[in-house]
Amino acid sequence: MRVVLVAMALAGVAAAQDAQLAALHATLVELRSQVPDPDTMGASEKLTVAKHQLRDWIEGQLGSLKDYEDTKEFAVRINQALKAVSRKEPDDDQNLLGSLGEVRFDMNNLGFLTVTTGVGIICQYDESAYLYRSVNDRWQRVWEHEQNDYRKGQYSPQVLDGVHIWQQWKDGHEDGPLFVLSLGHFWGCASTWHDVTYRVWRVDPARPRLLVNGTGWAHMHIDGFIVGSIGQRYDEKAVDVLIEFTGHGVGGDVRQMVRHVSIDGDRVTRVDPVALSPRDFVDEWLTLPWGESARWSSSPALQGWHSKLHADIVSGLFGETMHCGTPDLWQATFAPSDPRRNFASEPDVYFLVRWRPPYHFTMVDVSAKPWPRCIEKDPDADAWRTLFATQDWR
Repeated sequence: MRVVLVAMALAGVAAAQDAQLAALHATLVELRSQVPDPDTMGASEKLTVAKHQLRDWIEGQLGSLKDYEDTKEFAVRINQALKAVSRKEPDDDQNLLGSLGEVRFDMNNLGFLTVTTGVGIICQYDESAYLYRSVNDRWQRVWEHEQNDYRKGQYSPQVLDGVHIWQQWKDGHEDGPLFVLSLGHFWGCASTWHDVTYRVWRVDPARPRLLVNGTGWAHMHIDGFIVGSIGQRYDEKAVDVLIEFTGHGVGGDVRQMVRHVSIDGDRVTRVDPVALSPRDFVDEWLTLPWGESARWSSSPALQGWHSKLHADIVSGLFGETMHCGTPDLWQATFAPSDPRRNFASEPDVYFLVRWRPPYHFTMVDVSAKPWPRCIEKDPDADAWRTLFATQDWR
């Protein structure tokens, strides 16, 4: 009798799961039948319904996933089942409404499981991420990241380049809150330049708290737009977040952008390095507001030059970088152009930069004339550099 009851219970579970997939399929069909709104890439409130139907069905399957070794086989089974409800072979590769992207599963050595899903819109999949912790042999969702505001100007769908987590452990036990770093980019129909996003949450007991919410304009290289890491320096209690992406400099050059922040409680502070070469440092100094540039300036008197050169659009060309007679000083030359006067050329400006290892830069002085002791050409000073091996593509 007990065997019969167990079989009936399993049959009931299977029927419920089939019903969930049928409901998801119906939502996808409805999405596909809609005339897409170009302002939101076809996204609407119905897209959230599909996201949650997909998420809930996957959560119903997680009970069979026990350890890391099972992840690959589990992913194959899940994605095969979803192919039956997703739109078959899109007839328009620029309209993915009604289709599902591949579901990705990642289990780390802390015992957390990340699930990344994607629901089709125009030209890309709108990806969402969910983080689970095993509690009493059941996967419990502790964090999620979805884009569900479909208002014009607010909707920012993304492809997720990575979800990284960090939690301090001591003597085999958790010793502090969980932190989550997400990296993403907008894809659209076609371009090698796109917006990137980087966000950091602290997963507090009541609700996750968003501490960092950054964006940038990035160029695609290798197989990603943005890389990052989150952790903790051995000699500090603050959480360390390091982001890199290849962006557009003021001189029109492609350069490496570094976003390095320290998180101590609710306090988020940008820290060194802010750049990886003298020229890139000058670029950063010119484009940041004075309140930030002042932290990397030797004197408040430099605010006059900063006010003169800083603008909504900073334009110009960099010249040669020269090494000065003092070992830790470099001179960067910049020929500004005025966007208010049809980008008319203006006289060269010279920046005296202190560079101490590995990448600690300070603006020492700015002048309309070059410094007499800065006469040694140093083309290697502005060589391409990266703090991530995967970014070293030149």
